[in-house]
Amino acid sequence: MSGFFQVSARDHSGLILMTSLAKSFSDETFVSLQQIANEMSLSQGFLEEVAASLKKAGLVLGKQGPSGGYRLAKNPADITIEEIITALEGPVALVDCQSSAFPCPVESKCSSKKVWHVLQKSMQDALRGIHLASLI
Repeated sequence: MSGFFQVSARDHSGLILMTSLAKSFSDETFVSLQQIANEMSLSQGFLEEVAASLKKAGLVLGKQGPSGGYRLAKNPADITIEEIITALEGPVALVDCQSSAFPCPVESKCSSKKVWHVLQKSMQDALRGIHLASLI
């Protein structure tokens, strides 16, 4: 299925992974990706790619070995969905001109800029307002 504003498999799997890790946060235990992949019918290899991005962003910690796996780097109450999505995809920008990295050459004439700005701000506000702890 393809559609407007469709969430990617990477983002969906990332939220599943982070939620699974949040459930064991208070135990301070490392959870294997194989366990999560089996429980959620996901590809372990794909979860490893997702976990690498989350680790690079400082959201998860990884440990190798027989008792290894991943765990959250901070309290799930302190992690927003925006942080997770940004770690996986980069900053939320519905169109290039909504990112300061891409100045728009026709900004003063563009009739759609306001629409994208309102939608992007609403989406960012929503993602910032949802914390990982609320999903468990």
